[in-house]
Amino acid sequence: MDSFMWKFRTKIIFGPGKIETIGAEANALGKRALVVTGKTSMRKLGVLDRVGSALRRAGVSPVFFDEVEPNPRAATIDRGAAKAREAGCDLVIGLGGGSPMDAAKAIAACVKSGEPIWAHIATWLPGHVRSTEALPILLVPTVAATGSEGNGGAVVTNWDTHEKAVIWGYHLFPATSIIDPELTLSVPPHVTGDGGIDIICHAVDTYFTSSTESPLSDRIAEGIVRTVMEYLPRAMENGDDLEARSNLSWCSTVALCGVIGSPRRGSSAPIHVLQHSLSGHYDISHGRGLAALLPVVMEFTSETTPERYALFGREIFGLKDEGLTESETACAGIEELRAWMRSVKMETKLSDCGIDDSKFGMMADDALRVYGRGEEFITNPRPLDREAIIEIYRRAL
Repeated sequence: MDSFMWKFRTKIIFGPGKIETIGAEANALGKRALVVTGKTSMRKLGVLDRVGSALRRAGVSPVFFDEVEPNPRAATIDRGAAKAREAGCDLVIGLGGGSPMDAAKAIAACVKSGEPIWAHIATWLPGHVRSTEALPILLVPTVAATGSEGNGGAVVTNWDTHEKAVIWGYHLFPATSIIDPELTLSVPPHVTGDGGIDIICHAVDTYFTSSTESPLSDRIAEGIVRTVMEYLPRAMENGDDLEARSNLSWCSTVALCGVIGSPRRGSSAPIHVLQHSLSGHYDISHGRGLAALLPVVMEFTSETTPERYALFGREIFGLKDEGLTESETACAGIEELRAWMRSVKMETKLSDCGIDDSKFGMMADDALRVYGRGEEFITNPRPLDREAIIEIYRRAL
């Protein structure tokens, strides 16, 4: 193994009913909180009222910002930051799925810097202003998916330019995350499924792309994939299955908290990069876009590094490779994954989402501009240049 640094700055409070601790936890971080959430579900389910009451009892004044859309827009984040400044907030709480949590992080950075969020996005884009500080952040995930509750990243969409990019920093790690699986019981099956695919992609992105051996990271990634494959069907069939919801919630946090990726050198996240460029142009759910791309990117890259995909097939599906080449075992593993995705109604094509090939060239250009770091390709064992990206999108139609 190579040397590495893993820095985890978040206090995790996990368990059913733990949302009741939000008052005391928030009070330890600030006295006036901007509560960032989506437009409808948290209010309809009564969670927003419940959180507001708990905060007030603990001496924390809540200021609600319930304007966050899926794939949160830069303009929305700038409005939220303006509201937090006007109200004198000293704490930001993100309540909901990945979009409200990412928006909360971005707002916390903008309040401190006084800059619009797009100035802080992607250090290699023109006009970048480095973000180094943020208000304290407390996150409460209500969907098992993005893992934002355990890392220092946030994804933001600029709908004017159709770019979707990342702000990242240790200052954007939440100070505290309260992971209460009971809050996920109301999540409908299709959203649960989208979240499960997101978790799997977080686990395998670095697993398939790193040039560094890390057996423990491999076993953690494989364990997350197996756990999702076991418990996602249960949660989709019976939303009240608290054991299934709890296991998915913990997988969500661990998959992207750095424990898998930190020991790996040269790893990348090609599946997410291509999905970000896709949903910068088409407002589809993150998980659904990933579902369309996951097996296609696996097939494309396995042509260069079949041994990693053969390992996946053996460890996840118990494939026996007597008499098979590594390439044949890799292909068999990918087909097993497709079969599992069909079994949970998550096998998807881009055409199923109303997408055609008319913007593939623009999407490839966006991916290279935003994530290419000045190169003409996206880092991957089989490098993704413009033509390769377009080919993957076409295979996913």
